[in-house]
Order: sequence, then C-alpha cells, then structure tokens
Amino acid sequence: MKKTAPVVRLGLLGFGTVGQSLVRLVQSGEERLRDRLGVRLAVTAIGNRGIERKKAAWVSGPVRWTDDLDSVAVDPEVDLVVELMGGIDPARGLITKALQAGKSVVTANKLLLSAHGFELSELSASKKVGLGIEAAVAGGIPILRAIRESFVGDRLVAVEGILNGTCNFILTEMERTGRPYADVLAEAQKLGYAEADPASDVEGADAGYKLVLLARMAFGQKAEFPSLFREGITRLLPCDFVYAKLLQRTPRQLASARLLPNGRLALSVRTHMVSLSSMLAKVTGPFNAVQVRGEKGGDFVFAGRGAGGDPTAVAVLSDIVELARSGPRPLVPPLGFPKFEPFSPAGPEEFSAPFYLRFVVRDKAGIIAGISQVLARNQANIEAVFQAPYGERDALPFVITLETVSQAQVARALEEIAALDFHVVPPVAFPLTD
Repeated sequence: MKKTAPVVRLGLLGFGTVGQSLVRLVQSGEERLRDRLGVRLAVTAIGNRGIERKKAAWVSGPVRWTDDLDSVAVDPEVDLVVELMGGIDPARGLITKALQAGKSVVTANKLLLSAHGFELSELSASKKVGLGIEAAVAGGIPILRAIRESFVGDRLVAVEGILNGTCNFILTEMERTGRPYADVLAEAQKLGYAEADPASDVEGADAGYKLVLLARMAFGQKAEFPSLFREGITRLLPCDFVYAKLLQRTPRQLASARLLPNGRLALSVRTHMVSLSSMLAKVTGPFNAVQVRGEKGGDFVFAGRGAGGDPTAVAVLSDIVELARSGPRPLVPPLGFPKFEPFSPAGPEEFSAPFYLRFVVRDKAGIIAGISQVLARNQANIEAVFQAPYGERDALPFVITLETVSQAQVARALEEIAALDFHVVPPVAFPLTD
C-alpha cells in the first residue's frame, strides 16, 4: 500500500503580491505537487498588518488570518514559515523566532540576507532546520541553487549580470525611444516596473544586495554591501545611447563580482557600455540575466523574469518543495559553504578596463587639449574621440574612449577635469565590456 506523504503546514508572513501569487500556486498545483512530486502543502496561517483588508475569499481551507505576526512565527500548527514582508525589521526578529522554534524558513528578503544572512544561516544550522533563499536574487531564475549545487565541481572566477528589472526597462526604453531618463522613469512607475520612490533600484542598492549574496555563494568570502563600488543610472543622457550605437554597444546596469588572481574580490554595480555581441546586451525590458564564469567550464548565462509576483512565487515554492522533500535537516547549507573566508575587497587600482568618458560642454577652443593634458598626467591613453552631430554649442556632448586603465586613474583624472570651467553637466565614465 502506497504511503501518503505527511502534510507540510505553511505560515505566511506577508500577503502582498508575492504572497498572494504563492497561495494561488499552492492551491492550483495541489494535485501535481501531491501526485508527481510527493509533496502535500497546506496554508494554515497568514499574517499581515491590517489583516482585515487583506482577507481573500478565494483562499480555500481552514486558514487563520491574523495581524499578530509573532504568533505565526511560533505557531505549533505551522511546520514551515514563509517570510515575504521585506525589509530588516520586523522580518529579522520573526525569522529568528521561527528558526529558534525549530521551523524551517523560506524568505525572498535580499536586504535582510545581505545584512544578516550569516547569522540566520548559522542559526538554521544549529537548530537543524532549513533556510530557503532562492527567491532573494533574480526572481524566478534558479541562479542561487545553480551556484550552490551545480557549479561545485568548478572554480568560479566571475559572476555578473543584470539584476534589476527597473533599470533594465529604463535603459532599453531610453535606447528604443530616445527619451530622457525622467520621462521613461515616469512610464516605468505607471506600468508598475518602478516604485514611487525608485532610489533603491536606480541608484544600484537593490542590485548590490543581490550581488553580495551571489558573491558569497560563488567565492566563499564574507562579502559585505558597504564595500562594493556603486553608481546609479540617473546621469545617463539620450546622447549616451547615440554614442553607444556608434561604438556598437549599449548601456546596461551590470552587477559584477570578479575573483582576481591575488584572491581579492572586485564588486561593483554600475553602468557598462556592453558590446552588442554580448548575451547581456540582448536582455531587454524588465528582465534579468546572470552570467557565471568557471575556470574549467567557461561561461553560462541564466535569463528570465527577475521580479513580479508569479516568477518570485515560483522560486519560493521551489524552496518549499525542496525543504518538504529533504526533511528537517537539508544537506546543503543555504549559502553554499559551511564556513567562509574573510572578505578581501579589491581596491579601485585593481579594476582595469577600457573606458567611455562623456562630456557636455560650452563649446570653445582648447577643450580637447585641456582634457588630454589631464589624462596624460594620469597615464590614461586616449583611444578615440567622437563628436556626433548632436546638441548645440552651449551644450555640446562628445565622447573620449580610453585604452585599458585602472578605475583609480580614471577617478583621479575625472575629478581634475570636472574642475575645469566649460562643463554643462559633470562628466561620466563607464567601462567598456565585451
């Protein structure tokens, strides 16, 4: 006689877009989960602030609705807690209480994990319960599981990609339409691709939190968010897309983690001028992509929807199913390594690349000569100068490309150049990436 799998009872903390998508997935896939995967799930408690306005008649079965979030975290009728609230507090305390109560936890909280992932991972190990984090990076793309398990036979040397759909939508729409940043941002907000306060996305913080998690799992170092180099996309102008096209490139916000030969990690979130031949240049709209480079296996690219209720809920459900199958003590640590090496961040002098420099100036004699002198003093060699028929004499954009040079040299040169008296807007520098 076939043995029936026990029911795994779920308690949700947060019933927003992702939480609602998760419950719909569990309910609609009940037979598939039970008959094909041998997993039986039941949502038994849902906690949310102001719960009365969140109650939904379509949620089936006996469910306890409550705004007492602590009671869900320690509920004896809950086997596995799913945290979908976001932010650090009260999520950190709630997850801690659930783990201490001997319950496995699944979370999509990138901010919390970047700040407190090590302590939560250690607590889950000490309590012999699971901590599922797949949905915290790149939504429905199973990149964390791949790094944690599929690439253990190789030594990874780089992980980089497009980790923020809001930025990618804005950049690809600016490229497609020629409109300025502010106009496209307003459209992204109207379509739901950008928050009312988009700062975390457009200034690179959101991608930075995700990059820290990727770096920890790829390289086994205690990478920390404050140490990464971060620049937003807010200074891009329509002319940058004109010049990018001339260079057979396109602007993309890339989150990059590279292991240098000396063992240091170079972490950055910034705009790159990406070659049109790159797989990452082909990722458009609100999509994500991650490129993993192994010492032996070479490059692998994972792409798909990086945000939204359904893709994120799929990743959450995958973690739930994995924990339901593995039992109370998963074999693989949530961050991939049982122990981590100290973080060894690379400095700006250790990151080198060809660079794109863009200037918008009040046209007058001697501008190129002045810039060239500053670049020469900083040992930065000019590769080419481009001035497209674009703009007016009182706000004339032009571009200088540099041969391979360090970030430190570019920063010193730009600081000196920015002090010259002909700029309409401050100059910018973007690496050229193949």
